[in-house]
Amino acid sequence: MDDVQNVIVYLIGFPGTGKYTIAQELVRRADFRLIDNHLINNPVFSLVHADGKTKLPEDIWDNVTRIWDVVLDTMVHISPAEYSFILTNHLVENDAGDLRHYGKIEAAARQRQALFVPVRLMLSDVNEHIKRITAKNRAVRMKENNPEAPKRYAAQQILDPGHPDGLTIDVTNLPATQVADAILDHVKSLRN
Repeated sequence: MDDVQNVIVYLIGFPGTGKYTIAQELVRRADFRLIDNHLINNPVFSLVHADGKTKLPEDIWDNVTRIWDVVLDTMVHISPAEYSFILTNHLVENDAGDLRHYGKIEAAARQRQALFVPVRLMLSDVNEHIKRITAKNRAVRMKENNPEAPKRYAAQQILDPGHPDGLTIDVTNLPATQVADAILDHVKSLRN
């Protein structure tokens, strides 16, 4: 895709939704820099017991937030203006911390004068979610892999920021290639 300069695509979904896989597919198709939440989390996660099942210490999120702040500052003040980014996160409705974090990402996009495209990735089948969250490759990246988690998530909702350029996709039965196509088509339509 030619017109991908200064775009920030923000993939928001539950663990196991396929955010990283979809992000990698987008990187293969266009000139994006990937800032996956585990790129941010894992330097800190590697210093504690992070087996993907055990609850992490609450204090850890303060340190993760500091890393995010440095990354966002670099995006805004140091990264070349034409760079485009894909960010990934698990953010839920009615969580003040998640809403604050979303606000920081949106503010960074505004400061860069970037096209900001938040994309909510939904999974509508708990069994499919269990299959995805327990995939063996998730443990290697210190990702949540608890088979009970999708049942807990079914009672929550992914953050809906109500952004005018946002997009919601049910990825339950879609391969990453098709989701990437839909996102890039949406970005292209916003550029026209």
